Amino acid sequence: MDRAEFLTLIDVANQRGLEIGALNRPIITRAMGPVEYIDRASRADLAAWYADPIHNIDPADLVEVDHIWGEQSLLECVGGQRVYDYLITSHVIEHVPDVFGWLGEIASVLKDGGLGLFVVPDKRFTFDQDRRPSVSGDFVDAYVRRLRRPDTRQIFNHYHDTRHIGAAPPDDAEATRLARELLDMCRRVEASGEYIDSHCWVFTPRTMLQALDLANRMGVLPFEIAALSATEPGTIEFFLALRRLPDSLDPQAQRAAFVASRDALVLPDEADVPQDDPGRLHAEVLVREAEAALARAKAIENSTIWRLTAPLRRLIDLTRGRAA
Repeated sequence: MDRAEFLTLIDVANQRGLEIGALNRPIITRAMGPVEYIDRASRADLAAWYADPIHNIDPADLVEVDHIWGEQSLLECVGGQRVYDYLITSHVIEHVPDVFGWLGEIASVLKDGGLGLFVVPDKRFTFDQDRRPSVSGDFVDAYVRRLRRPDTRQIFNHYHDTRHIGAAPPDDAEATRLARELLDMCRRVEASGEYIDSHCWVFTPRTMLQALDLANRMGVLPFEIAALSATEPGTIEFFLALRRLPDSLDPQAQRAAFVASRDALVLPDEADVPQDDPGRLHAEVLVREAEAALARAKAIENSTIWRLTAPLRRLIDLTRGRAA
């Protein structure tokens, strides 16, 4: 499945939709159909943030933001309306501190039968290659605590365990220095409550399915699976579509609907890509990886946190040097 095929699941010309984090590259444009954009700040505030050329985003190209999603719920953010036929987002779900709670909020704004559409990076083909897939207890912990910001565990795992495809691991001295600097940074973040963008979760198609199954078992995921694709060779992402189940269904019926949709899937077995097999990735994917990692290291929430991210910038510089 590619993006064009993925979009055939919705009727963008006639259905009402939401897109999260469109910035300057919306998947659905206003010319295509009635869509509203959600982001963490207004267009003016985002334009000021992205004025720094390090982001490689022209502020003039940013979409107009219709809804600002901060500490309030998504339903409150859109004015208490459960009127949307679909919600779509690309490479966002892995950044969400409480993914189960976030999916539940998405369910709260979709009509019965509405679709949540997600483009998800496959950890095997990104700088998350060395990280273990996210596990059940971490999902539950984040959900119980209703995390709205990445916690120190998520931040540390992201910046300590990421490595570019083809880059050598740090030597002992570098790894030791990085671990100590990150520990110090996490202590300061814990005290300050600052937001540091991180890949809070890492997925493959099969581990995504396991996470969704757990959430549905616990009764916090009122969806069935409309589509879940394997990652195509030469790409770094897969596609997930969740269909909103009616609230009128009792828990047993919701579980039965999810199980039926789960069992209808056909996903191939998964194995890590050998690190000595560079032919599995295109050169442009590696370039995109390096740019994204650098942007994350630079994209801090405000200037007061800059001193706390020195080890992150050092990590990026080291890994970029090795990849070069």
